[in-house]
Amino acid sequence: MIDLHIHSKYSFDGSDDLTEILKMAEQQKLSYISITDHNNTDAYFELENLDIKKYYSGKIIPGIEINSKADGIPIEILGYNFDYKKMNKNVKNMILSSEERTKVEFERLVENCRNYGIKLDSDILESFDYSEFASGFVHRNMKKYEENKEKINERSWESSRDFYRDYMSNPNTPLFVNADDLVPDLETVINGVRDAGGIVFIPHIYEYRDNSMKVLNCLLNTKNISGFECYYTTFTDEQHNYIINLCKEKGYQISGGSDYHGKRKPDTFIGIGHGNLKIPDEIVVKWGKEFNCNNTNI
Repeated sequence: MIDLHIHSKYSFDGSDDLTEILKMAEQQKLSYISITDHNNTDAYFELENLDIKKYYSGKIIPGIEINSKADGIPIEILGYNFDYKKMNKNVKNMILSSEERTKVEFERLVENCRNYGIKLDSDILESFDYSEFASGFVHRNMKKYEENKEKINERSWESSRDFYRDYMSNPNTPLFVNADDLVPDLETVINGVRDAGGIVFIPHIYEYRDNSMKVLNCLLNTKNISGFECYYTTFTDEQHNYIINLCKEKGYQISGGSDYHGKRKPDTFIGIGHGNLKIPDEIVVKWGKEFNCNNTNI
């Protein structure tokens, strides 16, 4: 089995040290992993000086998850198998830091909430310390006032993750935070990954909820995308089968991952997602044949 979508402490919303991740990967007997932190490859600089084989006997494919947009909708891009030093330089030139972006998103989200009639603490702008996602902080504050429950759907009331996907990143809602000026466009991200020698995959297409097919159609008309993440923690069997068959039909490669974040997503585990995710090794073997992926050791 493999897991090519893992976040460490180097992600804004990750928690685990690299040694913890390597030990868990070894316990799950994973033959390949990729640490795909948000908008940086800092983990690989640490791995360069770590005795990896002391903790993990498999192979590591350099990876990253980069924020972007498709047809006006916020999405993420996965890059793999690049020169991680060059990739780090490229991504720093194309995207704001997490703190800078979060500050703007938070202020815009608070304004949208108030315009929509959602009650928030009067001092919410002053109380935010920018050490967490805007969606999570606002969601927690919003839930303090029961009357807000009438403004959003039930699953988004219960989950800040759903609140982000259903409202904050959904252009069809009044709470949508336009981030066009905060994240690079699709072509810029793809070119940045390829310039570092990497290949481009699209993660968790169905996490874009009502906009999933709109995003998918946009991406199918985009050049230089190598494949799609077809194995993912939250996919239903129907979704999994659809995207697998689409990749086979269109000639795209296949990837898969748990999207492990540690303590921020305590119900998601490395290698197995919610408990039954099993991603076969052979999909990476096929990458090697068609994309000359040899950079699988740090």
